[in-house]
Formats: sequence, C-alpha cells, structure tokens
Amino acid sequence: MSKNIIIVDNSKLSYSGKDINGEILRGTETSLILLAEHFVKRDCHVDFCTNIENDETFNKVNYFNKKKINKKKFYDLAIAVSDSNQFDLVNANKKVIFSVSNQPIEKFLRKKQLFSFFKHRPIVVTLCNYQYNKRSFFTSYYGKKMIPIAVDPKFLNLEIDLDYLPKKKVIYNIRSNRNLDWLIKIWSNKIYPFSKDSELYITPNIIEYNDSLKNHNIFLRDIKSRSEMINEMRDYRALTYIGHKSDIFTLTCEEAVKMCMPVVTFGIGSVSDRVIHNKTGFIVKSDQEFADYTLKILNDDSFYLNIKKKMYTLRHENNWNNIAKKWIEYFLN
Repeated sequence: MSKNIIIVDNSKLSYSGKDINGEILRGTETSLILLAEHFVKRDCHVDFCTNIENDETFNKVNYFNKKKINKKKFYDLAIAVSDSNQFDLVNANKKVIFSVSNQPIEKFLRKKQLFSFFKHRPIVVTLCNYQYNKRSFFTSYYGKKMIPIAVDPKFLNLEIDLDYLPKKKVIYNIRSNRNLDWLIKIWSNKIYPFSKDSELYITPNIIEYNDSLKNHNIFLRDIKSRSEMINEMRDYRALTYIGHKSDIFTLTCEEAVKMCMPVVTFGIGSVSDRVIHNKTGFIVKSDQEFADYTLKILNDDSFYLNIKKKMYTLRHENNWNNIAKKWIEYFLN
C-alpha cells in the first residue's frame, strides 16, 4: 500500500522541484527535493510544503503552501526541517526532524521548540557523523538516526577528462562567514607571494571587496544557476576551504570530490567526513601546511593530475534511491 509522506520546510523560500537548477536553492532544499522524488519512485505519495504561492506538481511531488495543509488528512510520515513547531500543522503517525544544524540547547530554547518537541516526540535525523555526535541527548531525546544526503546526480554523470589541466585557479564557493577571512589571510601571506599568476575566486556574500583583495588576485565569483556552477567548477584546480564548526554536511565539498577536484582543508566540522587525506584532498594542521598543499596543486602539474586520477578511482555513486530506502525502512515499516 502506498505511504503518505509530507515534508514541511519552515524557510521563507518559495520554490518547487522545478527550481532545482536555479540560483535560489541551497544544499538543504536541493536534497529535500531529491529525497521527495525518490520517495515517489518507491511508490509513496508526497506532499511538499514551502512558501510557494500557487500549487504545483513536479515529478509527481505535490508542492503547496503550508497554510493549505489539511489537518484532517492522515500522513504515515511527517518530516519537518529543523523545527518541531511545524508538526502542529499536520496529523501524522511518525514525525521526524530533518536537522540542518547542530542545534545546541540554547538555540533550541531560543527558537521556542521545547513544548512542541515534547508534545510531538520526533526522532531526529542527522546528516553526518560529526553532527550526530554533536547533537545533544536533550535535543534528540526520542532518538536520532544518521542518514546522509547525496550529491545531485548531475555531479556523478559528468565525464571527467583526467588529462585536463585547468589554469592556476582555486575556488571558495561557500558562505563568506565560514572562516573566509582566515583563508584570505593565508592566501595573501603564504600562497600568492609564491605563485603570483594564481587566482582565488570567492563567493560574494557579505565580504567587502576592495583593492587589497584584487591586488592579491582574489576575485568575486558570479552567482550562477546550478548547471552553470557545475561548468564553472571544471575550471578550478582545488576547493580551498578551512572548514567551520557549524558545517553539518558540507555538500559543496562532496560535490567537489565527485568532480575530482581536491579539497584543501583543516577538516573543521563535517568536512572531516567528506575528505580522505591524500586521496580526495588534504586535511592540514597549520596555515603553512594549508599553503604548501595549495601551492603544490597550483604549481606542480604532475602532482595535481596524480591526485585527480587517484580521486577518479574512488569516485562512487551516492545513491538517492538507497537513501530513500533507508528512510522507509527506519520510519515506514
């Protein structure tokens, strides 16, 4: 018998599955769309509530505004994004929080989730081992499961030219409040002086772009659609990312790995779950080591091509089918 599933996203974004290749969606929304579509492929009926104004059906997933949720309709599974208050809107047998943060107790209380959490008794799903271990006993009192998310299949369907040598460019395509200032300091003092024809491209979020950055060959990327971003990423040699304690999956790093783009990182947060040292990138312990590996990738073509070929042999498919199967096994059987 087909199971009824509802996903309630508490963000203010207005979107449906047709927006998956656009500019507005982040990793969380993309992952939820792919999860919903793979639920449908496993004979589930899926309603998906966002801040959308008009009802839409895309790839057999029904999208509508959460204000239109019918409390008389019974769901076998309700999935709320981070906020247990959303369960007040639905009638469901099983309730699961799709957690996109580490949710420290003080934030949990500040978001006024205490009453609804104990009322609805949801199980918490974390997206990586780092997040699972960080999630406190109190904020996962009714249980927690670790079910990873996967990259968009577009990254896995790319043909990789193992002999292609990009220009001496590296990328940081994560929000600018995630230790970008630390990266810029390392680049300006320890990388650029030893490779002045190399370039660092960063995401223009909240950082103030100035002549100092330009003079050190640090440039702003254009915000592009998902498909355009994939094509853009082909032209970089590495993803340079310090890591951040707030990272709970770091989908960008996983996408880079699937594109055979090595990641240079301190492995802070969940990045340590994404990168295997000397196989899919380099996990470092000091600023100098970060600079040394980045310079090696930029200035030593053989070194870069060797790590790229090594990554290709480890390239495996994260299967959304299997991830949807795990959800069904855990919560609907």
